[in-house]
Amino acid sequence: MLRYTKFNAGNIATCGEHVEHLGFLYRMWNVRKYTSPQIESKDLRLTLIHSKGGTHYIDQQQHNMAGYQIHLTFPKQSSYFYFLEETSAYQIRISWQNFEKLCHTLSINIKLFKDYPILQISPAKFETLRHEFNKIRIELCHFQPPLSLIATRIETILHEIKHFITRQIDNLTAYTYPPMLNRFLELIEQHYKQQHQVSYYASALNVTSNYLSKLTRRHMQVKPLKLIHDRLLKEAQHLLRSNSNPIKSTIIELGFADFSTFSHFFKQRTNISPSAYQMQSTYHQK
Repeated sequence: MLRYTKFNAGNIATCGEHVEHLGFLYRMWNVRKYTSPQIESKDLRLTLIHSKGGTHYIDQQQHNMAGYQIHLTFPKQSSYFYFLEETSAYQIRISWQNFEKLCHTLSINIKLFKDYPILQISPAKFETLRHEFNKIRIELCHFQPPLSLIATRIETILHEIKHFITRQIDNLTAYTYPPMLNRFLELIEQHYKQQHQVSYYASALNVTSNYLSKLTRRHMQVKPLKLIHDRLLKEAQHLLRSNSNPIKSTIIELGFADFSTFSHFFKQRTNISPSAYQMQSTYHQK
């Protein structure tokens, strides 16, 4: 029997194993002889599966379920499960925007995941990942879920998936960024606190901003400015959670001109003000 319920942000009702909040979702099945509805995904779905038999259809392509696996379903793909034998499945849904941001932060080529949607893993690794999935479920149940902590757990899961995939590939060249793009990512890491403009990095690389934009769009499907801003945002969230005088020191350390500029930058990307984020983080640390 499928157990299903939805948790709305800030207005939680419980009656099953389905939790949703602000671009993240957790779902669990423990079923036998069940066919799930066919859906067209609007986001990335990571499904951790322990099955004695069944099938997962992705864009009408059949993938057999047996043993311990991870399945990845991407936006605009149609998907449904046919559970024939006893199966436990744990699913996390991530908005595509959140997934892209995590991949850019971790310097993971998204094409790597798209080319290997079904992965066989060991029972030990299954338990490791199930632990992370379960922690995310618990954290999503909070009235104000600690989204930064959830993102960190998903980073861990994506790292593990990347590791599983790369062990299967003899030649990683097709999934490796060109040297100039790697150099750009290195420069961001070195100078993002002081330099927020694409023109600075283009000049340091001795290319035009236009060329740099074409490079990042081709290999990462994103503008170079977004990579700079994503790194700034990640550090801002870290500083707001950890500093004794967070907002003032964060503004100074990250090179923002004033509170208004920083607040606009932060709220535009998180839908929450820096002070509210600080209060939320402090609450969850207690």
